[in-house]
Amino acid sequence: MERGRNSIGGAAVIAALLLSGCGADHDAGDPAVARAYDQELYWSDLRQVIPLDATAADSSAMAAQFIENWLREQVVLHKAAADLGTDQQEIEAKVETYRRSLLTYAYEEALVGQKLDTTVADAEVDRYYTENQKNFLLKDNIVRVRWFKLREEDKRILKKIEQWWRSGKETDQHELEVWLAGHGVAMVDSRDQWVPFTELLQQVPLQVDNPTDWIPRHDKVMAQDSVSTYFVDLLEHRLGESISPLPLVRMQIRSILINQRKIQLIERMRTDLYRDALDKKDVEVL
Repeated sequence: MERGRNSIGGAAVIAALLLSGCGADHDAGDPAVARAYDQELYWSDLRQVIPLDATAADSSAMAAQFIENWLREQVVLHKAAADLGTDQQEIEAKVETYRRSLLTYAYEEALVGQKLDTTVADAEVDRYYTENQKNFLLKDNIVRVRWFKLREEDKRILKKIEQWWRSGKETDQHELEVWLAGHGVAMVDSRDQWVPFTELLQQVPLQVDNPTDWIPRHDKVMAQDSVSTYFVDLLEHRLGESISPLPLVRMQIRSILINQRKIQLIERMRTDLYRDALDKKDVEVL
């Protein structure tokens, strides 16, 4: 709730600045400190840019710099207004349009910050994914994979490792993991996440001419370079142009659903404000 109050406060400040003009009245306690043509810079403007804890010397230097920058800007603006002639009306119209847009945007963002529910249930994500799968096509081939490499020249050891690795028995898998751990060999395990196949190719010297044909035909692959033997388990794959796995797009879907809520909230706000103004006869068609 604190976030909402701060947002509303920020919107009010922006609104006040947008609605205030250079011709506002100033009392004697707020003297002008500089003039450029028909515009004046006041002491209150300086106070907003000078920190309260600044020393006298620093305050003086910052004030002088701010005043000079303001004067330089006014000179350019005055010259631009004089030379543009009739085009100035078009510019002022654009500025007014931007002013209204900025004011509206600031208020809507404050409202969203205060009232938007950003909690998205897994069931909502699942339903959106099921109903919109065609919007989540993969651009690249992806895989879930486990692999390790050995710098081992003893053919007997390599053969034993391969037997354990190719075996579907749980006991052999355990023996393999114990041996690898005992010899300080790291297992790169991406069972719980999808990785681009191109990323795997950067790490493992697989000989692949056509990934689209090669990937579906392989699950266990051995490869070699000049010093190491690689053992690669391709656990699961998805080819490019197929449906992306849900875990890969879950956060994207969550953002989509929250943005939909945001749009709906703003539309309801606009409708409610308009109906309220009509009921109070603050607006009417003449």
